[in-house]
Amino acid sequence: MPEARQFGQTGAASIDFSAGLRITVLALLVVGSIVLAPLLLDTYTTNILIRAFFVAIAAITVDIVWGYCGTLTFGQSAFFGIGVYALAIIFTEYGFGSWQALLGIATAIIAAATVAALTGWLSFYPGSTPLYASIVSLVVPIVLVQILYSGGTFTGSSSGLVGFESFDLEVENWFRLAGLSLAAVATIALIIMRSDTGRLLKALRDNDERCTYLGVDTSRYRIIVLVLTAIVASLAGFGYAAFGGVAAPENASFTFGTRLIIMVALGGRGTIVGAIVGALGIEVASAYLSRSLPYI
Repeated sequence: MPEARQFGQTGAASIDFSAGLRITVLALLVVGSIVLAPLLLDTYTTNILIRAFFVAIAAITVDIVWGYCGTLTFGQSAFFGIGVYALAIIFTEYGFGSWQALLGIATAIIAAATVAALTGWLSFYPGSTPLYASIVSLVVPIVLVQILYSGGTFTGSSSGLVGFESFDLEVENWFRLAGLSLAAVATIALIIMRSDTGRLLKALRDNDERCTYLGVDTSRYRIIVLVLTAIVASLAGFGYAAFGGVAAPENASFTFGTRLIIMVALGGRGTIVGAIVGALGIEVASAYLSRSLPYI
């Protein structure tokens, strides 16, 4: 028996070591590809991919809320838009600088978390249905866009905000920053979704009533997930606006929220990698098709 136990421990250790080795090799390949890709890609493709990387981060948040928690959400676009406008408004009103950038990040995080907490409180009260939560999430981007339209010169109304000074980075460095940010978010998401927390979220998706019966405060967990994913989506929007130098109501719209859902659905709901593939595939294909077939 001691020998069998020792063999089992050795076997488990070797399995853990091999799995860790595979993950390490994969991580090195991904990082190496991100660092070297700008040297091989043309400028047009590089610009498309930078924007697509930030969109893919938002798609991951949709996948967590929908694919793992089971709540179809249209509202992640609103949180993405909050990050976009947090940067644009502050840089437009106060100029560009270190403290303005920190203020923009703090504003994006606080505003997104506040709106998400309120949305979660309205959506996930005890006894609410997934359909009701989806309808509430649908209303959030619509209301936000109307606020942006009525903001006058402060928000740029329907024209948005353009021409503000932003971070002066080379396109290649923007590519690496956006790509590594996406890789970091994806890695953290994969680790969490494969942990006990991830199994709990899947349990909420599969049988909410049984989780409640077992003493799990399902409403609280769903609100926490919504707040955390809203913060990540807002930071993605912050990066998107910092690179593009444009803030438009479309960045927070219901239409964009629907696109995120389509990306997740096509890439594979409940798979972090699928959300990334769907987002990058649609963004790149849309850009090239709109350039090649502008009237279709």
